[in-house]
This record gives sequence, C-alpha cells and structure tokens, in this order.
Amino acid sequence: MNNLCVDINAFAGHWPSHPVDGDVMEVVASLSSVGVDRICLSPLDAVWCRNPHHYNRWLLEVTRPLLEVLPTPVIDPTVTTWREELDAVASDSRVKMIKLHPNYSPYALTAASDCLDAAGEKGIAVLIQTRMEDPRRQHPLQQVPDLPLNEILDVAEKHPDVPIIAGGPAWPTISVEKERLLELPNVFVDLSQCDGMNTVLRFCEMGLVDKLLFGSHTPLFIPLSAVARVVIDLDAAAATKILGGNAARVLGLEGGKDF
Repeated sequence: MNNLCVDINAFAGHWPSHPVDGDVMEVVASLSSVGVDRICLSPLDAVWCRNPHHYNRWLLEVTRPLLEVLPTPVIDPTVTTWREELDAVASDSRVKMIKLHPNYSPYALTAASDCLDAAGEKGIAVLIQTRMEDPRRQHPLQQVPDLPLNEILDVAEKHPDVPIIAGGPAWPTISVEKERLLELPNVFVDLSQCDGMNTVLRFCEMGLVDKLLFGSHTPLFIPLSAVARVVIDLDAAAATKILGGNAARVLGLEGGKDF
C-alpha cells in the first residue's frame, strides 16, 4: 500500500467556460497512463450547480465498476438536506472523503462547522477547494476569488479530529502559512496548482514533506505535468510520500488514519 500513487483531486464532467474532456473513462485512462493507482474523483458539474448534491448519485453509480476510483461527493452545508446527503454518500464504503466548494456557493467556512463535525464522526476526510481556476483564466463574467488558505487553517484548528485538505492553493500562500501548516497535525495540502520552478522541492526543504498530497486537477490540467512537478526534483523517499504515502495515511487506505 505504501507505494500507491493517489490523486487526491481529480474531476469528471463539464466546465462552463471552456471545453474539457471530462468523460469519466477518459479521465481514468489519462491518469492510469501516468501511473496513478487510486483517483479521488468528484463531479465537475457540481461546482456551479445551485444544489451540488444532484451530481453525487451519478458519481457513485458511474464509478461503481471502476476499482481505482474513490468517489468524492460534493457537500454544500447551506443546502438544508446536507446531513441526509452526507449520511447517504457515507454509506458507500468507497467514499473516504467529501469536497466543499465554499467560494462557489458561496458561504463562509464557519457555516460548515456542523458538516465538518459530522464528517469527522464518520471518519471521512474533507477537502476544501481554494480555487478551480487561476483568476487570469476565468471568464470575465464568472470571477470567483480564491478562498484564503488561512481561513481553512482557522477552521481546521477548531476541528482537530477531522483530516482537512486544502485543495489547490497557490504556492505563495503555502509558503506564507508554513508555520501554521506544521503546527496543525490534521491539515494537508493538495499540490495541483503549485506551478513554478522547484516549488515542491522548496516545500520539502521547509519541512512540509508529510503535509503534501499529489493532485492533478484533471481534466482542467494535464496529468503528466502534475506527476512531473513531484518526481523531477525529489528523491525517491520524498516522492513516494507525496505521490501516495501521505494520502493513503490520511484516507485510511493503510487500515487506519494516523495524522
């Protein structure tokens, strides 16, 4: 299990502002071709939907034959049926994590407090997406600001028993929050939007190697680029942790959580 390659942040579906190949089988094939063994897949259409829960049943059904996929439903704690939705998706043993998109609903993370507690009680991790697109790539009439990483750290501090993943933060914010990331044992960072020369190497030199999770942001990004940013500059031990060892631990793929 330690050598699994786990993509913590992939999507399937459609994106409104530009075409992507979000067919489930195409996404799985593209990630498998670069060595990914487990894919945390969430519904892309849910991001802009007023009730993102509509796409969770589709996700669970379409991925049922795909053993490499860990379906990752989207929960919106401002929808009155969020608790029933969480109960329903958590009854599927493949669901190790849920995803929140607070800057698209939108809502303050304080509104997710009960949802985080409920996920923690079920032993489910929570990925809180900070951004879907670089602001420079967004449609001029669909401008969505990044969710600040410090807000995720604030809420994680209040929910120490819940494994919380910051999805796709820009690399400068990770550097700024290095000390708090190291102080909070339940917080981890998805690297899917950490472009830049030697960025992941620098994070490892800061002591963050156990906090970093491989994510591809497929199909909006190219899987090979996500793998390359991890393997090019790191030694085998660090790369193995980031590519899957850390995620396997966080998601309980090794027989239990130990964060």
